[in-house]
Amino acid sequence: MALDLEDGERAILAGAHRHAFFIFMGLCRNSEDKAFFKVSEMALNGQLLDEEREQMVDLFNQEIRRHNPEATYNLAILYWRVPAMQNLELAESLLRKCCDSGMIEAYLALARLYIGDGANLPEASSDNIMRVLHEAFALGSIEAAWLIARQHMTGEHASRNDFAAFKWLFIAGRLGHEEARKQALIIAGLQHSGALQFVQDEALELLDKLYNRGVEWR
Repeated sequence: MALDLEDGERAILAGAHRHAFFIFMGLCRNSEDKAFFKVSEMALNGQLLDEEREQMVDLFNQEIRRHNPEATYNLAILYWRVPAMQNLELAESLLRKCCDSGMIEAYLALARLYIGDGANLPEASSDNIMRVLHEAFALGSIEAAWLIARQHMTGEHASRNDFAAFKWLFIAGRLGHEEARKQALIIAGLQHSGALQFVQDEALELLDKLYNRGVEWR
């Protein structure tokens, strides 16, 4: 009987990390997309030996040469998040490659990289961060709307503006982001009655345009 993801997960729960690695790597070689995340998760949790980490990187690079987006994205995250592997320039390069293929998760990760650990990278300008977030939103990212709102709330990478913040909080809340909905209500409570109606109308108009384009939100 062929081994599957559940077999690997059971091995991890049993503390059999060598066996779990063997299972997940075999699934990666068979192009099981979720296995790339699983073996990456093991690396993030410090469950791989040095030689296993090297084998993983070699396999991921082989898959990247075959234009495998899952391998590309997960290796980018590892170059960002695993201290023994950290190379933010490589992480950025791989995330940008994923963005070129339209992967929403990569846009969000790239923006978060620029906002956080990669703040000193040459491309980590405020304008570029906001561009990446707006592109992620246009592809259907609810989280991007929340992050855009946060920048307008803090003034870190966009102008501090309650109206702009409310617009993006309202959008994210309308799409199901509960914290954004709560923050929008707080801002609304601080304004005079009806003061934000034009911003709300603008937000609804933008959502209608994207719905009409067939954008699927997630």
